[in-house]
Amino acid sequence: MSNSHQPFTITGVRVFGGGGPLPGVTHVRVSAGRIAGAGDASVARPGDALVDGSGATLLPGLVDAHVHLLPGCTRLAAGFGVTTVLDMFSKPETIVPERAAVAASEAGRGPVRADMRTSGVGATAPGGHPTVAYAPFPYVTGPRDAASFVADRVAEGATHLKVIYDDGSGAMLDLPALDVRTIEALVAAAHGKGLPVVAHASTSAGAVTVARCGVDVLAHVPFDRMTDGQVRDVARCGVAVITTLGVHDGFPGRDGVMPLLARPRLAGRLGARWRRVVERQATRWMPPEPPDGAAQRYNTVALLESGLRVLAGTDVPNPGLVFGASLHRELWHLVEAGLTPAEALTAATSAPAGVFGLADRGEIAVGRRADLVLVDGDPAADITATERIRDVWVLGRHVDHGAYTGGEAEREGVRWQRESVERIVRAITETWPGLPGPEEVRREDGEILGRVVPTSGGWQAMTVFGAPLGRAGGHDEAVAVLHARGLACLAEPWWARAGDDPAWRRARIVEAAPGRVRLRWDDPLADQPPSGRWFGLDDLDLSLGPPEG
Repeated sequence: MSNSHQPFTITGVRVFGGGGPLPGVTHVRVSAGRIAGAGDASVARPGDALVDGSGATLLPGLVDAHVHLLPGCTRLAAGFGVTTVLDMFSKPETIVPERAAVAASEAGRGPVRADMRTSGVGATAPGGHPTVAYAPFPYVTGPRDAASFVADRVAEGATHLKVIYDDGSGAMLDLPALDVRTIEALVAAAHGKGLPVVAHASTSAGAVTVARCGVDVLAHVPFDRMTDGQVRDVARCGVAVITTLGVHDGFPGRDGVMPLLARPRLAGRLGARWRRVVERQATRWMPPEPPDGAAQRYNTVALLESGLRVLAGTDVPNPGLVFGASLHRELWHLVEAGLTPAEALTAATSAPAGVFGLADRGEIAVGRRADLVLVDGDPAADITATERIRDVWVLGRHVDHGAYTGGEAEREGVRWQRESVERIVRAITETWPGLPGPEEVRREDGEILGRVVPTSGGWQAMTVFGAPLGRAGGHDEAVAVLHARGLACLAEPWWARAGDDPAWRRARIVEAAPGRVRLRWDDPLADQPPSGRWFGLDDLDLSLGPPEG
């Protein structure tokens, strides 16, 4: 491993040490990717670069204990101070290139990235959760498959095993699920290979069942309120629990704004492409009454008070969640649930490092990895201070978050996320035809006019290139809008906002294709080719008529 950077010392800084500031520690020296000293001003050496830490707190690099990978996610996470991500179900085609990129980064080549650990493909019954998101992948049909399934995951580089025990009852569905004997066999096989086992169980009863099977970690705090007896049963088993309280950030607030975008420091650190992703998720189809998360918050505190280790995890990239940014929201949710800020910070630093055997990180101590986050203020007193990021280092290398924003890596990640959601929506509508799903609308001669898409506000007419047309309303109303204006709108003036430019400008659509348009700005002084320029919808906001506000 090569970490060629000039040794540096962070000076005059508050250093978080678990319960609060480390007494007597105001300077931290970094050399060759490791923490070389922590103490007073005497730890600095001649020739060190000096980083002014006055008014700030130095945290160990944060750990997100529950993610699902997408291309470039380790770069995005690092930009928000999340320096380790623990993947809880991904396929080799996503894992292999991301792992190679992380290895290159650790060797000092290429952009700085968060470190990554993965379960690979999780163990589930044929057709079980999460088939709609990941199929095809290998299934487990019974106890006799356990040893070979675990061996295959180890061969692929898994560092822990994910087991899914979910019959869908928590979401009023009926799904195939592993039985207890199979889970026990998987646990035995994984432990025989030295792998901890993380179990997905969405209900309190399911959490008790998998805990009794000997798993090491629950992937989620149960979504229904646990009884005192269930808390005691789980506590006796000594499992750790990943919280994922922030999944409720997938639902907009009463003002229609997604919770992540309501945090200016987090939203401002997101690139325009990811902001557009989250903004558009606010209008997707959702249940009439979104969950309030009260049961999960109660369970989190009850399990912590029972003596179990609580780990902060997000389940990103579920709707409303973005790598790195959403872990800061998870910390806020933990404090809202009743944890102290110091307990929440521990859940994202030393606790996951201990549970997953990452002995080289999670604390600021000599010899540990120099995975560090410098934030303004004191997050042990005000947890939102973690959002005020000054600097991030991974193995002593400084993270240039601006190099990710607006670049090709960001574009690839957003594209992968969008295509993944489209695939899941198709699978859901094929599996449960009664659920509302997007519908193509065509003229009598077969020419496509656009699509009508179910959203939280009703059915939305969408143009052939994917821009909203008119307001959401009834299904037949949306179809009528497309028949009346689906093609005619191409000749009308549009308002557009491109890239990170906050200004709306009037434009004409020269040509349209699925997911992209060729625009020509109406401004005669605009620097543009005579025939206009192509824009993907990931890089563009469009409004037919002057935008509101």
